[in-house]
Amino acid sequence: MNRPMTAAEKTRFQGYFPGLNVNSAVVTDNVTSVYNCISWTVGVTNRWLWPGSSIGAFDTFYRGFGFARAGNGPIAAWGHSTSTMTHGSISGPSHGPRWESKCGQDLRIQHGLNELVGSTYGRVVAFYSQSRSLTVLHDPNAKSMKNAKIPQSYLSSAQQKELRLLRGELPADLRDAYSERFRAWKDSWFRGGLAINSDPHSRTIGQEFDALIALGPGILPLVVESLADPENFLALQLYDALQPDEKLIVQFAPDDERIMEGEQGRAHQVVQNWFANR
Repeated sequence: MNRPMTAAEKTRFQGYFPGLNVNSAVVTDNVTSVYNCISWTVGVTNRWLWPGSSIGAFDTFYRGFGFARAGNGPIAAWGHSTSTMTHGSISGPSHGPRWESKCGQDLRIQHGLNELVGSTYGRVVAFYSQSRSLTVLHDPNAKSMKNAKIPQSYLSSAQQKELRLLRGELPADLRDAYSERFRAWKDSWFRGGLAINSDPHSRTIGQEFDALIALGPGILPLVVESLADPENFLALQLYDALQPDEKLIVQFAPDDERIMEGEQGRAHQVVQNWFANR
């Protein structure tokens, strides 16, 4: 896909990036929450990848793909500072004549590099270039990665039955409160500037999230039920905040081979880990 922005998209993106030449920007993929900017910089379109918010985490992550920090290179990492990273862009023969960014959940676009500078992504704080001295640990072109499909649910029929029983044991008013508050929180995940935000932790800020936290750890079976739907992978932030048992929290370090499973894969493992330790 290569097309110009629609009038509505131009207005939206001008709000995100005042310096973006929306008349020259080229749209290369439509809105989708399946993958994000970091995924696209390593050629992945079926997982949401996030190494962490520090430049060190970015260094470690890209090292796994054979990229090292350099004075220039095909991958540009953005941040407000080296401890508050925000975005990744990529350039090269298969990405058009300029730079290309998958903007969070929103469009993937080709743009001038400095056109995204501003309060949203900050500025480019590092470039990465391929290094012959590095061993490639992650291959995004591997058949297992390219063909990996996300299931409709992470639950077996037995697990679904068990969750229904657990749900039935919870007070009706708690179930109702969770459903209402979770719906409100989910509606906020990609609202406004969050539509182009790739950091999952940013969804922990706001009254909608606070309202869920106030319900306490008793809602964890309901959170697990939500996480069983692959599109709810951002609910990991709620699970991590409420889970009192550290052994039931799953985290992927930027040098962990499992990071290629993305946030969707982490959600899957959290669900299975929760059941295994009941």
